[in-house]
Amino acid sequence: MAFSLLALIALCASAMGQGDSADSWMNKARAFSQNGSNEDAIAAYESVLKIDPENVTAWRHMALELIVLGKENESAQAYEEALSLLDEVLQKNPKDAKNWYLKSLTLDSLGRLEESLQAQGTALEFYNQSLEQDAKNASSWRGKAEILYRMGKSEEGLQAMDRAIEINPEDIDLLSRKGEFLEFMGKYNESLEVFDQVLELMPANDSAARVEIWMAKVQTLDFADRRSEAAKALEKVTEQDPKNVAAWRMKAGYLGELGRYNESLAAYEQTLQVDPDDVQTWSDKASLLARAGRYNESLQAYDRAIELLPSESGIELAMAWEGKADALNKTGRNDEARKAFVKAVDASERVLVKDPGDIRLVLLKARVQFKSNEYDESIKSYDRAIEMSSSPDSSYAASAWIGKGDALRAQGKNSEAMQAYDKAIDLNPMYSNAWQGRGEAQRALGMVQDAYESLFVAEKLGYEK
Repeated sequence: MAFSLLALIALCASAMGQGDSADSWMNKARAFSQNGSNEDAIAAYESVLKIDPENVTAWRHMALELIVLGKENESAQAYEEALSLLDEVLQKNPKDAKNWYLKSLTLDSLGRLEESLQAQGTALEFYNQSLEQDAKNASSWRGKAEILYRMGKSEEGLQAMDRAIEINPEDIDLLSRKGEFLEFMGKYNESLEVFDQVLELMPANDSAARVEIWMAKVQTLDFADRRSEAAKALEKVTEQDPKNVAAWRMKAGYLGELGRYNESLAAYEQTLQVDPDDVQTWSDKASLLARAGRYNESLQAYDRAIELLPSESGIELAMAWEGKADALNKTGRNDEARKAFVKAVDASERVLVKDPGDIRLVLLKARVQFKSNEYDESIKSYDRAIEMSSSPDSSYAASAWIGKGDALRAQGKNSEAMQAYDKAIDLNPMYSNAWQGRGEAQRALGMVQDAYESLFVAEKLGYEK
């Protein structure tokens, strides 16, 4: 089930003036999350939980942030804590439909699918009972809409949401969620129309709220693969909030994807005017310059990112060294590149000593070892990542199987490589690089027709070298 990653953007500036209440920390956490500052978001959620240790939302959102950081086991623990709290609430009020639904979502995140479906059915039953007693209960219609949509009954879910909106026709939250429903259903133009309706209802001076909706429009345009329009919509965000680093950086990213490198660089410069020490911007700018073939400028930007990062930094430092090594290789400075790859591995290992549960760092280490032609070590690291995955269908596990396949194929072990690619495809058949690797291994083994079919699928899935 897709949930909006953009429409709930919150600004640190607005949160800072609210004191140190749980709500204030929640707003800060959301702002950090939207800016890509996942570790800061986790720290903010921890502050919420010091004030309100039974805040289920904080536990669930913190679990999501931990997943992003590759800490699957810690994420599972946070979900378990949320589940325990939900069980306590439901013991006191066993007909609480909303909390039954939250329990369903939490169980789903823990991979307990059968129990999740049971809890979801219970939630729907209680929402229906509520509506039998009061057909004008907008909250129950909205809850029912969420469940129907999650069940794959998207049209019925949309109808239920419309019933809620009929009761409260100017409820911005309901309208915004309808916009998201339409977006996830692929009805992008209708989604954009609803978001425009929300903007008309909002006060012109409510900048923070208007930014949220413009960011929701950006997401819809992104889903519709209308990147140029998404970049244009981000101009509305930066007009409302000129110091929104995340928006400037996102605009630069879209322009870079469109090959509009000069405009992209100008947006990165705007980002750095707001925050000259923003490491993510320096790294992203360096990557763009490398794609544009401006390797010397790219190296300067990577050096600035590395300079800003303390030696104990985690994946950001390792990725900066990896990017620098790639750029050095492009300029033929292979000896310097090898040294930079070693720096990337060292940065990963330093953090893994303190935090051995960060699967992202293990995958990065494996990738860098592969680029350094240390195939045996790379395979060991990929195996470690596979073992660390908290569930067999983890996206990290699929990435590790693909990486292991690449390393095995580089050693000429094509039969074993093909088995690794098959593992990745079993987990998620949408990975184009798994099909590409499988096709290359099959071709090396003389399986011409099978190779053709695998490479055809890779191409259809959008594989790019």
